[in-house]
Amino acid sequence: MSKTQFVKYANRGFWAYDVALGVFLKHLIDEAEVSGQANTPWLSSAVSSWREAFISGYGLTLDVNWSATQRDTLVTLAEEACARLATRESIPAEEIDSWHILDDERFFSRGAAEVFTAPVIELGRAIIALLSGQLPNAPKGEIWFYGTPNGRCTLRVRQP
Repeated sequence: MSKTQFVKYANRGFWAYDVALGVFLKHLIDEAEVSGQANTPWLSSAVSSWREAFISGYGLTLDVNWSATQRDTLVTLAEEACARLATRESIPAEEIDSWHILDDERFFSRGAAEVFTAPVIELGRAIIALLSGQLPNAPKGEIWFYGTPNGRCTLRVRQP
């Protein structure tokens, strides 16, 4: 499994550290499952795709066909996930490794003793900015990389 996953919405995106993305998705799923729209077809489908993204390592593609109301709901859920994460400085690996996300699949914390929540929150806010069309452009020749233990950085883009 790669340590990076691509997060995409429409024609934009960024790279994310897989551990941080998994922690964020777990909290986003938790918020979605207790929301007033938990049983709506679009959100049920979205949660299923987030579970798959969590386990598969193929990245996260956000649906460009969602309505403005659905995107607003997702932004609200992401804000709530960030707020919940902000109540803790870190999450111990033992807790993370016990999470069941899909069937018997468990989360893999890559041997870290704990995951600090600040970079995960920064990643969540980048997803919100991406959905809202407010993600700033990365410097020329680079792409954003969110969720690293040291926070946002950039990766050089190979030029053809």
